[in-house]
Amino acid sequence: METEGLERVLDYIDTHISEKISLAELAELAGYSPFYFSRLFSRIMGISVTGYIRIRKLQHALADLAEGNKVLDVSLRYGFDSHEGFTRSFTDMFGMAPGKAKRYLVSYKVPQYRIPDENDGRMAMELQERQMDLGDSLHELIFEVLRTSLEEAEEGFCTKIEVVLHSDCSVRIVDNGRGIPLTQNTEKDREVLDRIFSGYPLSGPACLRTEEIAGYSLKTVNSLCERLKIRTYRDGFEFWQEYIRGIAQHEVMSEPCDHEPGTEILFRPDRAVFGEKRISADRIREWVRKQTGERNTPVIQIREED
Repeated sequence: METEGLERVLDYIDTHISEKISLAELAELAGYSPFYFSRLFSRIMGISVTGYIRIRKLQHALADLAEGNKVLDVSLRYGFDSHEGFTRSFTDMFGMAPGKAKRYLVSYKVPQYRIPDENDGRMAMELQERQMDLGDSLHELIFEVLRTSLEEAEEGFCTKIEVVLHSDCSVRIVDNGRGIPLTQNTEKDREVLDRIFSGYPLSGPACLRTEEIAGYSLKTVNSLCERLKIRTYRDGFEFWQEYIRGIAQHEVMSEPCDHEPGTEILFRPDRAVFGEKRISADRIREWVRKQTGERNTPVIQIREED
């Protein structure tokens, strides 16, 4: 199938995403029999036609929820048989119920799908290689969180950083910096954390078939994690917020505490994106050495924990 023909099909799906789309009409648009078109589509895109349409419907549904549309209206718009069926499909893909996404998602733009490169005849391998590339980028999540702590150290506010690699592939990074400037004002505290952390879900298939992720930030880290929990200690209070795939799960919580200032971030990279690739403590140590050079501070401890 020529790239131009496949692009016509993908554009047609997006244009008619709220309608019932049949395999026969897509095959006719591409100029193939339904059987042959279905095989070609799966071979090139690495996913069935119906699976692709389902993902796109859910992504468009998420965008509608971010704009404030009602869950029931959205489920009907995209042709789900029931509210329960929509909720189940949405939760399976994004890791949370649509109502929670609607309440806490700051913004979302339906990603532009990319067509795997077939010039070298490796169409079936494209997605596997893309996943390997993302697996190699797994450590960038840790590095991005560490950069924030190192910036605190460079400004003279942080003297120790701890990195703990847990057996379930989650990572905990703790520093004794100033802590995020939260104030117990619920609305303002949420705005502060949204500016730093608020992301959006990147499903495995969606991430593997979209354009390259543009750079890393704490928002990107959050979007690429199954879960992330931030704790910050400041001015005699502990503040915390939990996220699933970039979306806050509740309002910012706080309580008085007797704890030195600092920040703790616990996160679990998304297995749907990175697979079961392990995090290397040695690779983190090497990166830290390059960043800190001969400086003695901050003291950075990296350890693995069962």
